[in-house]
Amino acid sequence: MVILGLVLTAIAATAAIGLLISGYSLNDWATGVLLGLITPIAALVFIRMMYWKTAANSIQITENQLPELHALYTELGERMGFNRPGGPELPNLYLHNGNGTMNAYASKCRMRAAYIVLYSGIVDLAYTHGDFGALRFIPAHELGHVKCRHVSLWRLIYAPIMTLLFLNKSTTRAQEYTADQVAASYAPDDVLTMIHLFAGKNLGHRIDLDEYFRTVDGHKEGFWLRFANFRSDHAIGFRRMTTLRRTLTKGWNVHGKMI
Repeated sequence: MVILGLVLTAIAATAAIGLLISGYSLNDWATGVLLGLITPIAALVFIRMMYWKTAANSIQITENQLPELHALYTELGERMGFNRPGGPELPNLYLHNGNGTMNAYASKCRMRAAYIVLYSGIVDLAYTHGDFGALRFIPAHELGHVKCRHVSLWRLIYAPIMTLLFLNKSTTRAQEYTADQVAASYAPDDVLTMIHLFAGKNLGHRIDLDEYFRTVDGHKEGFWLRFANFRSDHAIGFRRMTTLRRTLTKGWNVHGKMI
């Protein structure tokens, strides 16, 4: 998807520059593609603003602030190669009030530095319900985004052309599958804790997973399910959970269906 985006951007940008040289006025697609080439520079301002807005309204996790979570996160980061000489810096970790939303994300705060945010509902799984498995898999997933450079600003270059061709969500969906593969490698025993994202922090531990997958298998892989997946930036739950279950027997190197 990355190679496709870059190749298509190069072709479209060349065509747009050709129009300019020929004296034609640029239409919307050509303007968007050319603006995409400078988007990473403009994004430097945006990411600084968003980082400080997030950090100022969150709680940074340190060895003295939720030390159990900090120790788990640091151990994951060290295993994944962060903070090694010449390697990437371990992103700062923040706790943010999600008001019931189960979410987490990784983003850039500087050109060469990232940060990770866990919504409070996810952290509640560990500190309220005693499930540190999810608190291992989800940070590993977000560190996977950083490790695989999904948050690199240069990727914004091909965003306009992929959006124009309705492939932007497919690109993001592929990245999510990849981050799941990373997490499955570093937290293989905790992959099915992702059920909490669909059942919630209070009921996730009550879900019968065998019955859940039986009902998933009972839904046909028809047009509308495929279309819903195609228009989603994350694989729909059926696809994502089924792929994670496959890692239990086939190992982490399993990629989910894209279409």
